[in-house]
This record gives sequence, C-alpha cells and structure tokens, in this order.
Amino acid sequence: MEKTLVLFSVLCVSLICLSLSFSPVSAYGWRPLRFNLDGRFKILQVSDMHYGNGKESQCSDVTTAERPYCSDLNTTAFLQRTIASEKPDLIVFSGDNVNGLCETTDAAKTMNMAFAPAIESGIPWVAILGNHDQESDMTRETMMKYISKMPNTLSQVNPPGAWLYKIDGFGNYNLQVEGPFGSPLFFKSLLNLYLIDGGDYVKLDGFVYKYDWVKSSQQSWYEHTSKWLEMEYKRWPFPQNSTAPGLVYLHIPMPEFSGFSKPTEMTGVRQESTCSPPVNSGFFTKLVERGEVKGVFSGHDHINDFCSQLNGINLCYAGGAGYHGYGKAGWARRVRVVEAQLEKTKYGRWGAVDTIRTWKRLDDKNHSLIDTQLLWSKNTTAESNFTFTCSLIKQH
Repeated sequence: MEKTLVLFSVLCVSLICLSLSFSPVSAYGWRPLRFNLDGRFKILQVSDMHYGNGKESQCSDVTTAERPYCSDLNTTAFLQRTIASEKPDLIVFSGDNVNGLCETTDAAKTMNMAFAPAIESGIPWVAILGNHDQESDMTRETMMKYISKMPNTLSQVNPPGAWLYKIDGFGNYNLQVEGPFGSPLFFKSLLNLYLIDGGDYVKLDGFVYKYDWVKSSQQSWYEHTSKWLEMEYKRWPFPQNSTAPGLVYLHIPMPEFSGFSKPTEMTGVRQESTCSPPVNSGFFTKLVERGEVKGVFSGHDHINDFCSQLNGINLCYAGGAGYHGYGKAGWARRVRVVEAQLEKTKYGRWGAVDTIRTWKRLDDKNHSLIDTQLLWSKNTTAESNFTFTCSLIKQH
C-alpha cells in the first residue's frame, strides 16, 4: 500500500511538471486555471460597462438624486466591492467594455481605467469585445492585441493555430480549468470555457445596422476544440466516461434568447426585446449537437437579466454593470456569478464537476445577492424524447 502511494505521488509530481511545461496559459506567465482546494471555481461576469472618461462621464438612467455625483467611478466602485465580496477565481468582461460611440478618443486610456479593478485585484481576467468597443481610435484587432498584453490577463487575440481555420473575428479562445491539487484529475480540464467574438455589425449588402453573428469558421474551431478536449478527458490516465461541461461567453445574444417572454419560463426579468442577429447561423444547433455546453452567457441588452433553458442549454443574460451605458432608473446595475462545484469520489478525493450554479450581485445599498439557481447537475439527465410503443405506430 505504501509503495502504491509513493508511485502515485511520483506520477502526480511528474504530471504537474508536464502540465505546467506545456500549458498554453503558462506561456503567458500564469499557472493553469484550477479548481480551489474546496472543489469550487467561481466566475464573475461583467457586461456592458460602457466606460468613458472616468469622472467626466455622466451616468445614464439613474434617479434624480443619484445624477449629480454619478460617473464612471460608480462602475469602478461597484466592481471593487463585488470582487472583494465574491472573491472570484476568474473575471470575464463580456463586451462593450468601453463606450465607443465616438466619445472615447483614447481607447487605451479608457481600457486601463475600465479594467483597473480586475488588474489591481491580482485575479486572472479575460475580455471579449461587444459591438461598441471599436468605435474609437482602435480596431477590434488592435484592441484585442492591447488587452492581451495587459497585466494579469489570460485574454488572447485568437487561438494558437488560428491560421489553420482562417477564423473570423478577434478574441476567440478557450480556457481550461483543471482539477485541484490532491485530485487525481489535477491534470485534466474539468470545465471548458469558450470566449467567442460575436462581431459588431453585418458588413454585407442588404443589411443596414444589423448585428453580426457567429461565423462558420468560429463554429468549426469550437467543434474541433470541443472534440479534442473530450478526447483528452477520456484518455489515460484516469479516463472519464463522459464529457467535461463547457460554458460559452458571447456578447450579442443568439436568436434563441428571443424565445422567452413568460415569467414562468425564466429566472430573472425581461424588460426589453432581444437584439440578436437577423440571421441564425446555427451556432446554438452546433452546441446542442456537441452536448457539452451547459450555459451561454451574454450581455448587450442591459435591462434583461434572466436565465432560461432550451434543449438542455441555459441561456443567461448578465444585466448591465456600467453606469455610463443605458439602464433603468431604480433598477440596480448588476453582474452575474457562476460557480462550479466538484463531486467527492468514494475515496474522498475531488472528482468531476457535480453542479453549476449562478446568481447575481446588485449595486444597491445591501449589495444584494439574488436569483440563486441550479443551472446543471451531473446527476440530472434529460428524459429521452424518442421513446414510443409499438401500439401507437400507424401501420401502412
């Protein structure tokens, strides 16, 4: 027994070294993202900051009492208090980070201010772009290049080998969250995150001021990456017989978000129509076919903050976090938190992901935590929709 434990320890140390040596994250000076020793991994999603010029940028859609002293600095203070209370393991900025709209004349300076709370916290963070970010003195490509070189970020301009796929957009990449130290799965990705550039506006004839969609090249990259991660998850050592869950972050919501209107269909609220692309590019269908992704998290529509489920995938809005972007007076700015929890194996070690939960934090007096819900559980399986009895089959 003692000899077995020694051999296991040697194997673990060797695999840690290999993981750190070949991880794409370590190339940026970071250890791979990992679940904590308590088996948890928490993600803070911040959407639609619309950061402008700091204290010079006034707030939109706030009460008369708030207006005289309200600025971008309120957004900064909100992020600081939320990071301090939630202590996330990763911060995701999901687009429209800067206001654009020809107001921001120095995008680099604005991004430095907008991302400052994340940088100062020392917590790993990532960003994707929305439809307004590039409306300043930077293109989408130069913005992502700038973001990818900022302190503490794991953001990427595009995935390694993107030239193979001729991938559209800038800011498509995958992050892998590995098991905690002490777990036999510490070298496997137990949670896969996909950051997708949903573009800004369609650049084809016949479309005027219409929002862009996820292109076929991006879907091919996602499918290839997803299949590779599944293969890695099921291979030796400690092969798993399922697929690790995945989460997608995308600024502009897919057309499927528009299918929910009844309060009984959602946790949270809808207060405006879904502003999605005019063309359904089939990305949601691709996610359903793969069966890996458990949630798609978007922004864009600031005063929607609901989660609804369609074909086993949760479609969730973050709600607007920024005070300079539009909102609704009396309706607090907010962010979304997602937390994955590992299961305990029969040997008392951390295993695969057991549950994924979400909730929202409000920038109100009490910093309220609302709408806690279970998004996915490993032990919950959807009922088959293809069962039948022979007596019901019409004979011809």
